[in-house]
Amino acid sequence: RQKGADLFGVADLAPARDLIASQGNSLVGRFPRAVSMGMPLNDFIVEQHSPVEPRRESLYWHHVYDVVTPALDFLAYDVFKWLKGRGFEALPIPGSTPYNFEKLEGMISHKLAAHLAGLGWIGKSCMLLTDRFGPRVRFVTVLTDAPLQTGSAVDRPCGKCHVCVDACPVKAFTGVEFRADEP
Repeated sequence: RQKGADLFGVADLAPARDLIASQGNSLVGRFPRAVSMGMPLNDFIVEQHSPVEPRRESLYWHHVYDVVTPALDFLAYDVFKWLKGRGFEALPIPGSTPYNFEKLEGMISHKLAAHLAGLGWIGKSCMLLTDRFGPRVRFVTVLTDAPLQTGSAVDRPCGKCHVCVDACPVKAFTGVEFRADEP
């Protein structure tokens, strides 16, 4: 937190071991825990974002991919160095660089790690929702074998709330509660 993380937690990856292994990277499967760190996005910038604006020319793109994501990557590297300096194995997972470019998948889902660390729950939008920032937060993950105390996954159904469903400009959400057993 002293280095800039607004959200911080440690996840036990055992409950998601099969899903993690199915993403196909053997490096990931050897780590039992994940350190999850998050930073919020600027509300004003998110609210001004237009889906029709050219991606790389938008203030939103700059804020998310040129400011927040690199800050998280540097934070992950600092945590990696701290863990390695204490004799533990660690692997920082970049905030946005895909491992599988064809499917645009990362080595591990930052959303999954944050959820298992107890930092939020997965809503009807399939986004991770946090008490402090709602869905307006980015995460980064450091995998490790360090015997850190882990959090617990948060299960907070959205109930009758449809804010994300109603707000989606392309009506991409069905309004059905998230189920981990669905693809």
